[in-house]
Amino acid sequence: MGWLFRQDITRKELIAERTESWERQSDETIVQSECLAKCFRGGGFSGVLWAVWERRFIKNGEDTEPRQRWITCDLIQYRRDSGWGYKDMDESMGPYYYSCPLKYLNMVPIDEYGGNAEWRSEVINHHERQREKRRSQAISV
Repeated sequence: MGWLFRQDITRKELIAERTESWERQSDETIVQSECLAKCFRGGGFSGVLWAVWERRFIKNGEDTEPRQRWITCDLIQYRRDSGWGYKDMDESMGPYYYSCPLKYLNMVPIDEYGGNAEWRSEVINHHERQREKRRSQAISV
């Protein structure tokens, strides 16, 4: 999917819109999608919005299907002539972004909900490199 831009929205409003939980009814089944966690990593004009989602299918107060969980990665960017925009992805797409919080991987266990093992390995490696970088900077101070 490509980028979607809007001139009538702030970054804060865009993040709120992209992580707003929702509920819809189809026949007798209620479909609920809830954002369980979110964080923005980046600067003033671009960054990555990470989120964990859970979807339920409910009929007569009971789940009719197993719950679904997944991790999303929205690239957020400001363009002077276009306003704020996003490009939405999820972990199945193997995004080349690895700053996803490690706790999000734990919230969406791969053995229970599926996922991209190769991408998750890169996320873990990214965090290990960041830890090593912080350690070496602390030692040299």
